[in-house]
Amino acid sequence: RFEDARGRYIEYAKSTIGNQSLSGLKIVLDCANGASYLIGPWIFSELGVDVIKTAVDPDGFNINNDCGALHPEAISGLVREHGADAGIAFDGDADRVVFCDSEGEVVDGDRILAMCALDYQRRGCLSHHTLVVTSLSNLGLHEAMKAAGIGVVTTGVGDRHVIEKMRSDEYNLGGEKSGHIIFMDHATTGDGIISALQVLKLMKESGKPLRELAACMDEFPQKLISLVVREK
Repeated sequence: RFEDARGRYIEYAKSTIGNQSLSGLKIVLDCANGASYLIGPWIFSELGVDVIKTAVDPDGFNINNDCGALHPEAISGLVREHGADAGIAFDGDADRVVFCDSEGEVVDGDRILAMCALDYQRRGCLSHHTLVVTSLSNLGLHEAMKAAGIGVVTTGVGDRHVIEKMRSDEYNLGGEKSGHIIFMDHATTGDGIISALQVLKLMKESGKPLRELAACMDEFPQKLISLVVREK
């Protein structure tokens, strides 16, 4: 047991953006009454973010209950109410993150992956000029990456498959439409807090709102249909 695990994680998370100040940004932070309920708000506040927190009172039963990444509509209304720059919603174990822009519009994992890949490519740090996604990612993401000269590798559904491919072929950015984003330079799996910090850093450095950054791809019509099978 590491008695100082909490402090170690907080300092490491902040170091992934070089302890850069994020002052001037105002966010609504939904911690899903889960794992991030305590240190999530601390980390963003310590970096200068004006944080309006919600779903930070776990009682052992209310995790993901009408809140968090599974219910982004909760932060959409709060963002508009408070005039925030963005909304950030983690799921219960905080490996997933879903955003909404200043208008309350949900920004899913595909758009986050697209804007981060474009930023990595501009800065020359996108490993093998390639992004790793699953078969559920929108065709619009593929088209946007193709136009930018970025390759896309597609895996089966599940962040485990994305991570395995990233490790085997040494890619450093990948994830899922659902909000599992893997920044392999900073973490060995999806980490919602670290993912959110990377996005806020991009907003701060570019001076662009999330809505403008997320407009880097056009979403194609897409429908997911579940099929009944005799056996899995």
